[in-house]
Amino acid sequence: MYKVMVVDDESLGRKSVCKMISELALDVEVIAEARHGEEALELIRISKPHIIVTDMNMPVMNGQQFLEALYTNYAEIKVIVISGYSQFEYMKAAVTYQACEYVLKPISLLDLKSALVKAMEASHNHLTLQQQKKFTQDMWQLRREVFLGHVTSRRITNVIDIQMQAEELAISSARGSFRLAVCMFRNFHDISIKKFHGNADLLMYSIENILAEVLSSDGQDEAPLIYKSDDRMSLCLYAPESAYDETHIRHLLASFHNVINQMLQLEVVAGLSNVFNNLERLPEAYDIASELLRTNALHAIHFSLNSPDHSTTVAASSSELLSMFELKTLQQAFAAGNGAECRELLRNFLHKADKMNGLTIREGQRTLKKLIEMAAAEMSDMVLAYPQLFDTRSITGIVDRSQFSHFIEQFTEAAEEYRASKGTTASVHSIHEIASYLDAHYFEDISLIDIATRFHLDPSYLSKQFKSVTSENFIEYVTRKRMEKSCELLHMSEYKISEISELVGYENQRYFSQVFKKFTGQTPSEYREKYAAKT
Repeated sequence: MYKVMVVDDESLGRKSVCKMISELALDVEVIAEARHGEEALELIRISKPHIIVTDMNMPVMNGQQFLEALYTNYAEIKVIVISGYSQFEYMKAAVTYQACEYVLKPISLLDLKSALVKAMEASHNHLTLQQQKKFTQDMWQLRREVFLGHVTSRRITNVIDIQMQAEELAISSARGSFRLAVCMFRNFHDISIKKFHGNADLLMYSIENILAEVLSSDGQDEAPLIYKSDDRMSLCLYAPESAYDETHIRHLLASFHNVINQMLQLEVVAGLSNVFNNLERLPEAYDIASELLRTNALHAIHFSLNSPDHSTTVAASSSELLSMFELKTLQQAFAAGNGAECRELLRNFLHKADKMNGLTIREGQRTLKKLIEMAAAEMSDMVLAYPQLFDTRSITGIVDRSQFSHFIEQFTEAAEEYRASKGTTASVHSIHEIASYLDAHYFEDISLIDIATRFHLDPSYLSKQFKSVTSENFIEYVTRKRMEKSCELLHMSEYKISEISELVGYENQRYFSQVFKKFTGQTPSEYREKYAAKT
């Protein structure tokens, strides 16, 4: 399988090309993306692609400079240029630096497939015998990683298929027993920003290579297999039980932690499954290891590894991080558009999280999911405005206090920006919704507090906003609706006044008559007689 890197400063463009490549029936796999030439050159040292698909019009390092750097330092990498421009300079650069193909946008699947086939042939012909041997080894490793990922995510479930492919890929332990470790990394977000220009894939490739080096120095004949989870946020370590018992795995991961802590200032937080027999049980092992990972403490600052028999997490606090009452209070503040109160409540929430003994990663993530679900219910447009905050992957990657705090700060700022951009429109829209509801339910026994509860608003806030928008207070509006309907019904002779009283929401006819006279200056009987005389 040939490894492909896609380089384009536009995220949509990169994703589009990656998707097209994945749809082609070719022996290729996109293993990295970069936003410009400089970032791509850093990533090449780690991901070692065979083919690069690149745009020409990019910031930081333009396409011509990038092609020159590739030609000078990585002649073995074959390049496909994709550009929306047919400028002579771009084409000349592609020819000068021996790009395999120059494809103009908009790209067709047929053109892309033809260019990739040409690049694959050129890459194969370039390799020496020694390089071909190394290439074959790399391809076996990549195919194993892809296969294990498919089994873990249940894309391959048939037992016979799993065993046959495992045999083809020389995974000798497929019919034996194994353990699975799932590893994530504290400070991952901060380090990816500070040292890798925000490129999380680049950082993960560095981590994966370090783990491979640690395993290779262990001296075992059958080394554990490494692969990334589907969300690319964790590394999985498939370890045959015949060579790696729990103690051995703990020792290896502790050594791995020491290395990446010194080199990258990261900390390993992991979960280790119990022993499973046969590779088809890999999804179960992954679920258990992932859950054990999340029972580690959120605020810990050391190597953490939990297994079914050895848990290092301190006893969790009996109180919830965000109680139903606190969530309800926050919900009302959001619904009321009270930015100052929202910020204060979220600040208190973060302070409570800092002070909570035994707060686990699982409880922290679960609470953040409740928070975004509440926000999505109250401010549905905010999901469209800030999709990254409402993507569950943003939460599943949070395994330390810094990430947790960063998410809350981003969420607070986004909520305030959203409310500011909406101005009073959201409040007016909400009041109009309430007025429409009252128009349809005026005859029911409803109060201001009932409506405030139904629409998740503070009663005093609702009272002020209702008066501001409708020029009537709540009671005046409901009474007017009832009286207007009463007048309509009094025009019909088939209804008795006592029946009309009940139909518009008054059980006491005498009280109804008093309200009606105050509203019209006449009793119901007088109103009916006067209307009858006119007709």
